[in-house]
Amino acid sequence: MKTGLVIYTSSIEKLAIFYAHVFDLQMIESDHSYALLVGGDFELVLLETEVSKKGLNVFEARENTALKPTFFVDVPFELISERIKEKGGVVFPPKNWTFGGRQVCDAHDCEGNIFQLRVGIRGG
Repeated sequence: MKTGLVIYTSSIEKLAIFYAHVFDLQMIESDHSYALLVGGDFELVLLETEVSKKGLNVFEARENTALKPTFFVDVPFELISERIKEKGGVVFPPKNWTFGGRQVCDAHDCEGNIFQLRVGIRGG
């Protein structure tokens, strides 16, 4: 099954650069109102609307949301953390437990959208 995620943004360009850099996603298409990034069986759509431009504060993590996207990465925690920080995101300290055979931590992108990282090769 192919999966995807839609994120509303106040700056398509800034958020597209963030996700492309951190997760090696490729920009497939874009215009002034959206961007489509793809990696494997995952699609990320970024939408810029007047409401999202007015309602987003880029300096504040938005923890009060009903969803938390999860990204599974098979690279060292230090590398993925550095990628996130290079593009204006924040990584919280890794939790002291694993889930599904992976180290777990939370982070947020350069606009404050919280996401979870599950780092490491499952079963190894």
